[in-house]
Amino acid sequence: HRSQYNYDPFTLHPTEDHYSYPLVDSEDLSKMVERPRGVRMLARDFIFDSLYNPHYGYFSKQAVLLPEGNTSFTNGDRDDCQEGMEPVDPFTRPGGFDFASMRHEADFMRAVEERYRDFEEKVAEIARKRDKEEEEEEERKDSTSTATKPYSAQGLEEAQLRGQMLARRAKEGVQEREVQAMAAKQVWHTPTQIFQPYYARAIARYLVAEYKLHLYPYDDLVIYELGAGSGALAHDILDYLMMEEPEIYSRTRYRIVEISQRLAEGQRNRLDDHVQRGTVEIVNKSFLDWNEDVPEPCFVVALEILDNLAHDAIRYSTSTLEPYQAIVSIDETGDMHELWEPVQDPLIKRYLSILRSIRPASLPEPAPHFLKYLPGFVRKALSDHFPFYPNLTPPHYIPTGSLQFLDVLRRHFPLHRLVISDFDSLPDSIQGVDAPVVQTRHQGTMVAVTTYMVLQGYFDIFFPTNFPVLRDVYTKVMSSDAYHHLPCSSSSSSTTANAGKSPKEFEDPTPDDFQPRPFAPPRPSPLNTSSKLRPDYFSSSRNNVKLYSHSEFLERYAEPLRLKDGSNPMLSWYANASWFLS
Repeated sequence: HRSQYNYDPFTLHPTEDHYSYPLVDSEDLSKMVERPRGVRMLARDFIFDSLYNPHYGYFSKQAVLLPEGNTSFTNGDRDDCQEGMEPVDPFTRPGGFDFASMRHEADFMRAVEERYRDFEEKVAEIARKRDKEEEEEEERKDSTSTATKPYSAQGLEEAQLRGQMLARRAKEGVQEREVQAMAAKQVWHTPTQIFQPYYARAIARYLVAEYKLHLYPYDDLVIYELGAGSGALAHDILDYLMMEEPEIYSRTRYRIVEISQRLAEGQRNRLDDHVQRGTVEIVNKSFLDWNEDVPEPCFVVALEILDNLAHDAIRYSTSTLEPYQAIVSIDETGDMHELWEPVQDPLIKRYLSILRSIRPASLPEPAPHFLKYLPGFVRKALSDHFPFYPNLTPPHYIPTGSLQFLDVLRRHFPLHRLVISDFDSLPDSIQGVDAPVVQTRHQGTMVAVTTYMVLQGYFDIFFPTNFPVLRDVYTKVMSSDAYHHLPCSSSSSSTTANAGKSPKEFEDPTPDDFQPRPFAPPRPSPLNTSSKLRPDYFSSSRNNVKLYSHSEFLERYAEPLRLKDGSNPMLSWYANASWFLS
């Protein structure tokens, strides 16, 4: 294992033990209550474990969404947003910003910062109360133990357990109060929240336009939202449908797929009225574990999801251009090292094969361009005989998690339409191509670090998406034979009397249409219409993916948002995001 494998010449070499630790994956890691020691794993398994481990993962335990407006705070969950089902004006509803009163974008930025500051002050107050209660409880236990059973077996056992816990934290090199301070402030916001309700209504307008154009009146409006956060997007989309499109609302089925149990509970509380009506169902699982076939037409909405899907790190030999995969090795003290070995993982091999098929003539992205002009023996001589010439390129972070995501769509959602919004570039990223930003919030400030190998659970790790490559990979994956002979929507209930009706023949909804019902199964599609047209339509949608910038999509579908000076922060913020519409 030569020193040139490390592009940083000052990086310490791992000991031989690191190469013999057992190899584990994300499924093995999900069963661990404490952070692993003495194991190896692929980079994507380390990243997934850091973000989603149910016992210590960043999104499972630490991260919370910025509350919307001046609200009470309880463990990061919103439970005070329950409007009744009577439609209210979404632009004056409490929780959103009063854009009309703001002079310019500087006022808006100050308002966002003030909301962060208020939130963190509440968190700090809760932390102070908790610390005081814990200290008082410890003092009470100590006094009781000293007075009644100074040498009891129970007291000795408690002391030993506490000593072991403190020793473990000391071994990790992290002070308890520092960790708790970091954990208490892992807060983030989404454009849905800060531009409420305009952002969600823009998406609702897009969904309604596409639904009316291609699926109405033969199919229900079926929406799958992945990773719904606080439930704000679902809440505002359903509000829009109730107010502006009540007939479509009566035919809407909204399914949320949420990996975090804590967030799923908050979504269920917030959307309880819609859940009771059978319009909303919340499924608490990872979308990558989805195993239910969905044969009906549906929209799959994934906002800021791809950035937190796991990636693998790849480097290429500068002499042969052979790819090497990253292995993260963690020793018994918690020290982490990156090991490099020729690619063996089937998923990495498959992604690289797809990448070569859509970019057949190009060098690997991290490779210097001059390499393509050098014969192989010259490249090998440079690698073998020049001591400071690297024999591996800088890392390339490949979205193997996104490939798994597309596989689920291909296998279980044959009639889907995909709606994605995510970052196309990121500042302050670590070294490499399509490299992530790794950051934590400490004392009110975001702190970015230079490696993804960090204490699991206390750092957000998020990646940019190369949208042109994603489009090509998506088209390649979806062009499988699995899409021939597509099934039509089917149902065990609903009315067949609607078959053959034109849109004008549908009557306005009655109060009975809004009565509680179980989460509705799909309605039947008339075989003499959609069964002939749907394969061509969905095949076309997969081959004609539209890519929009953040502002292009919102200019097309959003209602006007204006500050007093005429500016629109919804267009200028998130300028480094793009939309993917299939």
